[in-house]
Amino acid sequence: MEIIKIAMIGLVGVLLAVPLKSYKAEYSVYIGLAVCLLILTYSVNYFTRILTGMESLQNYLGDNFQYLSVLFKAVGAAYVCEFCSAICKDAGYVGMAGQVETVGKMYILLIGMPVLFALMQSINEIAG
Repeated sequence: MEIIKIAMIGLVGVLLAVPLKSYKAEYSVYIGLAVCLLILTYSVNYFTRILTGMESLQNYLGDNFQYLSVLFKAVGAAYVCEFCSAICKDAGYVGMAGQVETVGKMYILLIGMPVLFALMQSINEIAG
C-alpha cells in the first residue's frame, strides 16, 4: 500500500506544479524537485530493505556474491541517473539530462567489465 502513497504524492505534486507553471515557472520546478526528493526518501527505505536481504543472500552465494553486487550497483546507478535526468528534463535542460544518461550508461558498462572478463576467462578455460 506504500506504492499508493508514493503515487499520490506524485499526482499531488503534478497537480500543484502545473497551475504554477504558467504563473511562476521556477516555483513549479521547486515543487517538482521537492516531490522527487520526497519520493527518493521513500526509495531509500526500500533500498535498506534490499540491502538487508542481500546480506542474508550473501551467506548462500559465497564467492559468487560479487556478481550480484555488480547487478545491484548497476540498478542503483540506473535509478540515480534516471532520477537526475528526469529532474533536468523537468527544469528544461534536456541536453544536460542526455549527458547524465550517457555517463550513467558508461558507468554501468564500466562496473560490468569484471563480469565480462570472468565470463571470457571461463569460456577460454572450457575451450582449452
